[in-house]
Amino acid sequence: MAPQTSLGNILIVDDEEAITDLLSLNLRSEGYNVAVISRTSEVDLRELRSFHLVIVDGKNQDFTGLSLIKKIKESPVGDMLGIIYCSRIDNERILIDALNAGADDCMRKPFSLRELLARIKAVMRRWTVSRTSRTPEERGDVTRIGSMRIDTSRKTVTIEEEFVNLSNTEFAILELLLRNANTYTSRIEIFKKIWPDGVGANERVVDTNISRLRRKLGDAGSCISNRQGLGYMIVTDNKSA
Repeated sequence: MAPQTSLGNILIVDDEEAITDLLSLNLRSEGYNVAVISRTSEVDLRELRSFHLVIVDGKNQDFTGLSLIKKIKESPVGDMLGIIYCSRIDNERILIDALNAGADDCMRKPFSLRELLARIKAVMRRWTVSRTSRTPEERGDVTRIGSMRIDTSRKTVTIEEEFVNLSNTEFAILELLLRNANTYTSRIEIFKKIWPDGVGANERVVDTNISRLRRKLGDAGSCISNRQGLGYMIVTDNKSA
Protein backbone atom coordinates (compact mmCIF):
# COMPACT_ATOMS: atom_id res chain seq x y z
CA MET A 1 0.00 0.00 0.00
CA ALA A 2 1.34 3.48 -0.86
CA PRO A 3 1.83 5.96 1.96
CA GLN A 4 -0.26 9.13 1.81
CA THR A 5 1.34 12.41 0.74
CA SER A 6 0.10 15.99 0.47
CA LEU A 7 -0.40 15.97 -3.31
CA GLY A 8 -1.50 12.35 -3.73
CA ASN A 9 -0.35 8.92 -4.86
CA ILE A 10 0.29 7.93 -8.47
CA LEU A 11 0.80 4.43 -9.88
CA ILE A 12 2.68 4.03 -13.17
CA VAL A 13 1.99 0.78 -15.05
CA ASP A 14 4.60 0.63 -17.79
CA ASP A 15 7.41 -1.75 -18.79
CA GLU A 16 9.62 0.94 -20.34
CA GLU A 17 12.14 1.57 -17.57
CA ALA A 18 13.48 4.78 -19.11
CA ILE A 19 9.96 6.22 -19.10
CA THR A 20 9.11 5.12 -15.56
CA ASP A 21 12.42 6.44 -14.22
CA LEU A 22 11.86 9.82 -15.89
CA LEU A 23 8.26 10.14 -14.69
CA SER A 24 9.03 8.92 -11.16
CA LEU A 25 11.85 11.41 -10.72
CA ASN A 26 9.82 14.38 -11.97
CA LEU A 27 6.57 13.48 -10.20
CA ARG A 28 8.36 13.00 -6.89
CA SER A 29 10.05 16.37 -7.34
CA GLU A 30 6.56 17.86 -7.81
CA GLY A 31 5.49 16.38 -4.47
CA TYR A 32 3.66 13.19 -5.47
CA ASN A 33 4.26 9.73 -4.12
CA VAL A 34 4.97 7.31 -6.98
CA ALA A 35 4.88 3.53 -7.32
CA VAL A 36 5.74 1.53 -10.46
CA ILE A 37 4.49 -1.83 -11.73
CA SER A 38 5.87 -3.10 -15.03
CA ARG A 39 3.21 -5.69 -15.87
CA THR A 40 -0.49 -4.86 -16.18
CA SER A 41 -1.34 -8.41 -15.08
CA GLU A 42 0.34 -7.75 -11.71
CA VAL A 43 -1.93 -4.85 -10.73
CA ASP A 44 -4.03 -5.79 -7.69
CA LEU A 45 -7.30 -3.84 -7.69
CA ARG A 46 -7.46 -4.05 -3.90
CA GLU A 47 -4.21 -2.09 -3.66
CA LEU A 48 -5.54 0.72 -5.86
CA ARG A 49 -7.59 2.23 -3.03
CA SER A 50 -4.33 3.84 -1.87
CA PHE A 51 -3.87 5.72 -5.15
CA HIS A 52 -5.46 8.75 -6.77
CA LEU A 53 -4.22 8.32 -10.34
CA VAL A 54 -2.95 5.50 -12.58
CA ILE A 55 -0.83 6.14 -15.68
CA VAL A 56 -1.17 3.09 -17.94
CA ASP A 57 0.62 1.77 -21.00
CA GLY A 58 0.90 -2.01 -21.49
CA LYS A 59 -0.10 -1.76 -25.15
CA ASN A 60 2.00 -4.76 -26.22
CA GLN A 61 1.46 -6.96 -23.17
CA ASP A 62 -0.77 -10.03 -23.18
CA PHE A 63 -3.14 -8.29 -20.76
CA THR A 64 -3.23 -4.90 -22.43
CA GLY A 65 -3.44 -1.47 -20.87
CA LEU A 66 -6.90 -1.01 -22.36
CA SER A 67 -8.03 -4.26 -20.71
CA LEU A 68 -6.66 -3.03 -17.39
CA ILE A 69 -8.52 0.28 -17.72
CA LYS A 70 -11.80 -1.58 -18.38
CA LYS A 71 -11.16 -3.88 -15.41
CA ILE A 72 -10.50 -0.90 -13.11
CA LYS A 73 -13.60 1.00 -14.24
CA GLU A 74 -15.80 -2.09 -13.76
CA SER A 75 -14.58 -2.47 -10.16
CA PRO A 76 -15.67 -0.47 -7.07
CA VAL A 77 -12.33 1.35 -7.02
CA GLY A 78 -12.99 2.69 -10.51
CA ASP A 79 -15.22 5.42 -9.12
CA MET A 80 -12.37 6.82 -7.04
CA LEU A 81 -9.45 6.78 -9.44
CA GLY A 82 -8.19 8.95 -12.30
CA ILE A 83 -6.63 7.19 -15.30
CA ILE A 84 -4.31 8.47 -18.02
CA TYR A 85 -3.49 6.22 -20.96
CA CYS A 86 0.06 6.97 -22.16
CA SER A 87 1.35 4.84 -25.01
CA ARG A 88 2.88 4.75 -28.46
CA ILE A 89 -0.41 5.40 -30.21
CA ASP A 90 -0.24 4.94 -33.97
CA ASN A 91 -3.87 5.65 -34.85
CA GLU A 92 -6.83 7.62 -33.58
CA ARG A 93 -8.89 4.46 -33.00
CA ILE A 94 -6.72 3.53 -30.01
CA LEU A 95 -7.28 6.96 -28.46
CA ILE A 96 -11.04 6.54 -28.85
CA ASP A 97 -10.90 3.00 -27.41
CA ALA A 98 -8.94 4.23 -24.38
CA LEU A 99 -11.43 7.00 -23.66
CA ASN A 100 -14.36 4.62 -24.16
CA ALA A 101 -12.72 2.16 -21.76
CA GLY A 102 -12.76 4.84 -19.07
CA ALA A 103 -9.49 6.78 -19.36
CA ASP A 104 -9.76 10.44 -18.29
CA ASP A 105 -7.04 11.53 -20.72
CA CYS A 106 -4.59 10.13 -23.27
CA MET A 107 -1.01 10.99 -24.20
CA ARG A 108 1.10 9.81 -27.11
CA LYS A 109 4.68 8.62 -26.64
CA PRO A 110 7.11 10.24 -27.06
CA PHE A 111 5.54 13.00 -25.02
CA SER A 112 6.36 16.47 -23.78
CA LEU A 113 7.15 16.08 -20.09
CA ARG A 114 5.79 19.55 -19.36
CA GLU A 115 2.50 18.75 -21.12
CA LEU A 116 2.13 15.38 -19.38
CA LEU A 117 2.75 16.93 -15.96
CA ALA A 118 0.10 19.56 -16.71
CA ARG A 119 -2.40 16.87 -17.75
CA ILE A 120 -1.61 14.86 -14.62
CA LYS A 121 -2.28 17.89 -12.43
CA ALA A 122 -5.58 18.54 -14.24
CA VAL A 123 -6.81 14.96 -13.77
CA MET A 124 -5.63 14.94 -10.16
CA ARG A 125 -7.54 18.15 -9.45
CA ARG A 126 -10.76 16.73 -10.86
CA TRP A 127 -10.51 13.52 -8.90
CA THR A 128 -9.42 15.23 -5.69
CA VAL A 129 -12.60 17.32 -5.78
CA SER A 130 -14.66 14.21 -6.54
CA ARG A 131 -13.15 12.20 -3.68
CA THR A 132 -13.33 14.95 -1.07
CA SER A 133 -16.94 15.82 -1.91
CA ARG A 134 -18.07 12.33 -0.92
CA THR A 135 -18.30 10.77 2.51
CA PRO A 136 -15.88 7.95 3.46
CA GLU A 137 -18.81 5.54 3.11
CA GLU A 138 -19.52 6.76 -0.43
CA ARG A 139 -15.83 6.41 -1.32
CA GLY A 140 -15.80 2.82 -0.05
CA ASP A 141 -13.28 3.69 2.68
CA VAL A 142 -15.46 2.39 5.52
CA THR A 143 -16.07 -1.21 6.50
CA ARG A 144 -18.57 -2.13 9.20
CA ILE A 145 -18.31 -5.45 11.01
CA GLY A 146 -20.99 -5.66 13.64
CA SER A 147 -20.54 -2.66 15.94
CA MET A 148 -17.03 -1.99 14.62
CA ARG A 149 -16.42 0.75 12.03
CA ILE A 150 -13.06 0.79 10.20
CA ASP A 151 -12.23 3.93 8.20
CA THR A 152 -9.14 3.35 6.07
CA SER A 153 -9.02 6.96 4.84
CA ARG A 154 -8.81 8.39 8.35
CA LYS A 155 -6.98 5.38 9.82
CA THR A 156 -9.52 5.05 12.62
CA VAL A 157 -11.43 2.24 14.29
CA THR A 158 -14.49 2.75 16.46
CA ILE A 159 -16.57 0.22 18.35
CA GLU A 160 -20.00 1.43 19.43
CA GLU A 161 -18.82 4.99 18.65
CA GLU A 162 -15.77 4.65 20.95
CA PHE A 163 -12.33 5.08 19.36
CA VAL A 164 -9.91 2.17 19.61
CA ASN A 165 -6.30 3.27 20.06
CA LEU A 166 -4.30 1.18 17.59
CA SER A 167 -0.63 1.56 16.78
CA ASN A 168 0.39 2.25 13.17
CA THR A 169 1.53 -1.35 12.84
CA GLU A 170 -1.69 -2.78 14.25
CA PHE A 171 -3.80 -0.67 11.89
CA ALA A 172 -1.58 -1.63 8.93
CA ILE A 173 -2.19 -5.31 9.70
CA LEU A 174 -5.93 -4.72 10.04
CA GLU A 175 -5.98 -2.86 6.72
CA LEU A 176 -4.01 -5.63 5.00
CA LEU A 177 -6.46 -8.25 6.25
CA LEU A 178 -9.35 -6.09 5.02
CA ARG A 179 -7.87 -5.91 1.52
CA ASN A 180 -7.85 -9.72 1.53
CA ALA A 181 -11.13 -10.06 3.45
CA ASN A 182 -12.70 -13.51 3.72
CA THR A 183 -9.55 -15.22 2.43
CA TYR A 184 -6.53 -16.31 4.44
CA THR A 185 -3.32 -14.29 4.29
CA SER A 186 -0.21 -16.23 5.26
CA ARG A 187 2.01 -15.15 8.12
CA ILE A 188 4.97 -14.77 5.76
CA GLU A 189 2.93 -12.52 3.42
CA ILE A 190 1.85 -10.35 6.35
CA PHE A 191 5.43 -10.21 7.60
CA LYS A 192 6.81 -9.17 4.21
CA LYS A 193 4.14 -6.48 3.69
CA ILE A 194 4.29 -4.92 7.16
CA TRP A 195 8.01 -5.39 7.84
CA PRO A 196 9.54 -5.20 4.33
CA ASP A 197 13.07 -4.80 5.67
CA GLY A 198 12.66 -7.60 8.20
CA VAL A 199 15.62 -6.35 10.21
CA GLY A 200 15.85 -7.93 13.66
CA ALA A 201 12.46 -9.60 13.38
CA ASN A 202 10.87 -12.87 12.33
CA GLU A 203 7.39 -14.18 11.60
CA ARG A 204 6.55 -14.49 15.28
CA VAL A 205 6.14 -10.73 15.39
CA VAL A 206 3.00 -11.21 13.27
CA ASP A 207 1.38 -13.42 15.93
CA THR A 208 2.38 -10.99 18.69
CA ASN A 209 0.88 -7.96 16.96
CA ILE A 210 -2.31 -9.74 15.92
CA SER A 211 -2.81 -11.00 19.49
CA ARG A 212 -2.44 -7.41 20.71
CA LEU A 213 -4.82 -6.20 17.99
CA ARG A 214 -7.46 -8.75 18.99
CA ARG A 215 -7.20 -7.74 22.64
CA LYS A 216 -7.72 -4.07 21.79
CA LEU A 217 -10.75 -4.90 19.65
CA GLY A 218 -12.31 -6.94 22.42
CA ASP A 219 -15.31 -9.02 21.34
CA ALA A 220 -15.05 -7.49 17.85
CA GLY A 221 -11.64 -9.14 17.51
CA SER A 222 -13.36 -12.47 16.97
CA CYS A 223 -13.76 -11.49 13.30
CA ILE A 224 -10.04 -12.20 12.91
CA SER A 225 -9.49 -15.93 12.64
CA ASN A 226 -6.40 -18.02 12.03
CA ARG A 227 -5.76 -21.53 10.80
CA GLN A 228 -2.54 -23.50 11.00
CA GLY A 229 -0.77 -23.52 7.67
CA LEU A 230 -3.09 -20.91 6.10
CA GLY A 231 -2.55 -17.76 8.16
CA TYR A 232 -5.01 -15.09 9.26
CA MET A 233 -8.33 -13.89 7.86
CA ILE A 234 -10.82 -11.15 8.71
CA VAL A 235 -14.42 -12.19 8.10
CA THR A 236 -16.72 -9.51 6.70
CA ASP A 237 -19.23 -11.60 4.74
CA ASN A 238 -22.74 -10.16 4.98
CA LYS A 239 -21.46 -7.55 7.42
CA SER A 240 -19.46 -5.02 5.41
CA ALA A 241 -20.79 -1.65 4.35
